[in-house]
Amino acid sequence: MPRAPLNSEAGASPMQRSRTKRGAYAKSADTRQKILDAARDVAGDEGFHGVSVAKIAARAGVAVGNLHYHFGSLDDLLRELMQQVTDQITSEALQAAESTGDVFEREEAVLRAYLRFVRRNPTYVRLAEEVRVHHPDIYNRVLSMWLELTRASLEDGIEDGTLRPMGREEIATLAHYLIGARYFLDQMIDGVHGHAYPGDDVVVSTYMNLLRAGLGKPGHGGATKE
Repeated sequence: MPRAPLNSEAGASPMQRSRTKRGAYAKSADTRQKILDAARDVAGDEGFHGVSVAKIAARAGVAVGNLHYHFGSLDDLLRELMQQVTDQITSEALQAAESTGDVFEREEAVLRAYLRFVRRNPTYVRLAEEVRVHHPDIYNRVLSMWLELTRASLEDGIEDGTLRPMGREEIATLAHYLIGARYFLDQMIDGVHGHAYPGDDVVVSTYMNLLRAGLGKPGHGGATKE
């Protein structure tokens, strides 16, 4: 009876088969991420209307069949891309907030993390707008989460005496203002208005002075800082 090739799975030990499967899984995961990265670049450059399976495959350096194998459809691929991007920025901002003290320190840490992410991922500004228009369910879910976190942070600041007293409606309105400000900072970084970005320190200082002057309780951060 002919022998099976030495490298066949049939003749491999359980450990060898396990290593083979792990290697195949790692390669598959790498290909999947390569496709997501290519989709992010194409969508960031051209918008969702300019995205096609052929363009993504060419940018990723893979066969078109790989896209269908890993994601099923172009829409499923773009949805997963948007989910990955929003999860990443949310995770980085939450990690920054967890390592700080009062509401002002948390807000500054989150803002700096957000600015770093946007500068490190220049296609994010356009992708965020594409999500709002084409996948409102993802956009609204993330927005609702951020509004809830911001409201909770403001309520904590009022409770510990860092912020002046505010009613529920004012807190809810301020949460929208604070989240909205980040959108326009995206635009500033992206240079859509023709003005050079002044740098994170200037942006953060201006933002925090506005918050401290408008929200701080006298004697607890109400004065602006240079």
